[in-house]
Amino acid sequence: MSSSVHPIDSEQKTLVETMKAILRLSDSSVNHVLCYGTYHTKVIPLALALLDYGYNSESLSHNIWMHLLSDVDNIEELSQFLVPAGGSFQTVSRSFARVSNLQGASPIRPLTWQGVAIRFQQSTKLMKTLLEWTLTFFRDLLIPIMAKGRTPTPSGVSTASRNQKDLKKKLIERDGWFSRVGYVMDFHAPAHITPLPAAAAVLEAAHIIPFSTSKNLALRRMISVFAGQDMEVLLAGANINDASNALLLSPTTHKYFGKFRFGLECRDKKYFIRRLVEDRVLTAEVLTHEDGEEIFFGEESQEIAKPSSLLCNVHLAVCLVLRNSGAAETIDKILQDEDAFNDGYVDGDYWFHVSASYLDRELGALQAFDELNIDDTDDMMDADTDGNHAIRIG
Repeated sequence: MSSSVHPIDSEQKTLVETMKAILRLSDSSVNHVLCYGTYHTKVIPLALALLDYGYNSESLSHNIWMHLLSDVDNIEELSQFLVPAGGSFQTVSRSFARVSNLQGASPIRPLTWQGVAIRFQQSTKLMKTLLEWTLTFFRDLLIPIMAKGRTPTPSGVSTASRNQKDLKKKLIERDGWFSRVGYVMDFHAPAHITPLPAAAAVLEAAHIIPFSTSKNLALRRMISVFAGQDMEVLLAGANINDASNALLLSPTTHKYFGKFRFGLECRDKKYFIRRLVEDRVLTAEVLTHEDGEEIFFGEESQEIAKPSSLLCNVHLAVCLVLRNSGAAETIDKILQDEDAFNDGYVDGDYWFHVSASYLDRELGALQAFDELNIDDTDDMMDADTDGNHAIRIG
């Protein structure tokens, strides 16, 4: 692909690199936010975190480009400034090969990547698509996957309790009577089990990918995009309660794992703990491990499946996106507010949505998109007095 831009800008870029370049160059000048009450998450850092830390950045990049290219006007507009900048725009999809044949595909002037970013920022349609894409991941992946289970419905109490007991039994058979993360002894351990020099608690079976995923088709589909492979069957039905999707943890450590404050990295069939927040907000049980310390599972039995490397690494990738974008803190506050809003009770075993008023809030967000107004005449996006464009979701 020929280009008359400066040599530093004529380098061929992959789809992921192209989008990252645009977002990084936009980060300091575009302050769009997703708002919930007084809480907010910045759009550009979240989009960048998804591409930087998502389990499959190529899948995520392809997904956002397909959204951007969903409109023929967008295709023509993108061709105007991506092709001459030397990006690999034509490799997005063979079905969009006609981009190079569009009339007027040559720009009026050569563009640097800074120029590409400015043109992207000035496009109302393209920025709206980016906002919608980021909101979808925030709303349909990150919030639901952080939401905790609540009081089961009467019909589900016995089944949920039985499944939990069966899963815990398998994990004890696999790992023994203490948690491999934190080394906490189970209160119900037989007397002949040698106590460890650590705490004791009633241990719990903690799902790596939350149980709620099995009942939330939209969440499973979003995880599939995030992972770059079909996860819908793997996380549906009884599969969610497989030992490969579970750890034996104390209630405190289970809480911190569910808040994505630490995770497990699996490399070469070995497991390593990854601490992702400051020490002062981690449980003492997690602090017994150094960051990167190897954790051993299956010491008691090789017959029970060890934690899935795929699920551990997907969970860790979600951790990294949440923590590096700042979205985790916002979602924590959202969930606390929703818990208070619902008096600590949400109908159903787990939260399919954030609250009973969720639909109304989604409609409010769509209205905010309709009202979004971007001035194409300026080099940068119009902003309010604080330099922000707010998409309100609550």
